Amino acid sequence: MADRRERAARANSAVGRILRYVGLVIGIVAGWQIGSHLRPVDPFPDRYGLPVLFAAALGALLFLAGPYLTLGFFSWLRQEIRELPAIDLVAAGLGLLIGGLLSALLAWPFSLLPTPWGQILPTVSAILICSLAVVAFITQKREILAVLGRRSTAVAGFQQRLRKTSVLLDTSAIIDGRVADLAHIGFLRDDLVVPYFVLRELQLVADSPDSSRRLRGRRGLDILERMKRDDQVSLEISDLDAAEETDVDSKLVRLADTYGFQILTGDSNLDRVGALHGVTVLNVHELARVMRPAVVAGEEMSLKIVQAGREFDQGIGYLDDGTMVVVESGKGLIGKDVTIVVSRTLQTGAGRMAFAHVKEVESA
Repeated sequence: MADRRERAARANSAVGRILRYVGLVIGIVAGWQIGSHLRPVDPFPDRYGLPVLFAAALGALLFLAGPYLTLGFFSWLRQEIRELPAIDLVAAGLGLLIGGLLSALLAWPFSLLPTPWGQILPTVSAILICSLAVVAFITQKREILAVLGRRSTAVAGFQQRLRKTSVLLDTSAIIDGRVADLAHIGFLRDDLVVPYFVLRELQLVADSPDSSRRLRGRRGLDILERMKRDDQVSLEISDLDAAEETDVDSKLVRLADTYGFQILTGDSNLDRVGALHGVTVLNVHELARVMRPAVVAGEEMSLKIVQAGREFDQGIGYLDDGTMVVVESGKGLIGKDVTIVVSRTLQTGAGRMAFAHVKEVESA
């Protein structure tokens, strides 16, 4: 319904009305010519009946359908071109240029052939050569552009804006949300790039009939908006795409392999696929595992108590990495090595500290 209203609004716009009258004139002229051509050669009392009928019918048809045909076609063509990667457009242009030059060189020899081949072959050869050249350049665009030693202007400009250390974000990393905090506090200073196909997948998740998936998708969109507003985060929504690939993970791996980007994800499968293709994949779960405290609640360890604590009957010891451990009822054990059990850990601005108690010795 919304698409129908949009098409009707385009058809009734100023451009649509102009196209209606242009279609009317073209339909009248074309219909008159068709009717005159189909009119019987023998004497016919009504000489203009058939041309007028064709002119009226074709003129009315183009008057009504002209805006829908032209505007609809150009809207579809614009959408298709927008979804094509810039490198594909450059490759198609180069293929069309070379195909046109080759067909122009062959047009004159073909025109010397006897009739009707001299009139048919130049046109047919031009269509075939240009089509084959465009298909060949798009299929082997990277190899051909590498041989020619040049890159497209769009890709070169994009790579100039994006450093080689740019990071592609996938849907799982966006929904996870920790990337926003890492970028805000300065641990992730690279340019973050979200391709349009990742944004489309995130929108599909947000529109899912499943309530849990819908909440995750909306969380991802909220995180993107938050990162976009954050002055400390360099985030860009890019139209880079790998049209030859179908699923999102393959597109990300192909883009990272082509442009030398990194991928930030929370998907272990994408991590393994990227490793097989030689692509650097940063996994937020691996980062969390590495950053997990070395001391966890319930762990037993040997500790030397070196001084008294600030609170009553507390003793203090230090681990090898400098973590301070506060031991309850450890004041009387200063200078001794005891076995402790960690009860909880605390992360402060000055570092990490743990609280523990002395393990009770079982009596025989």
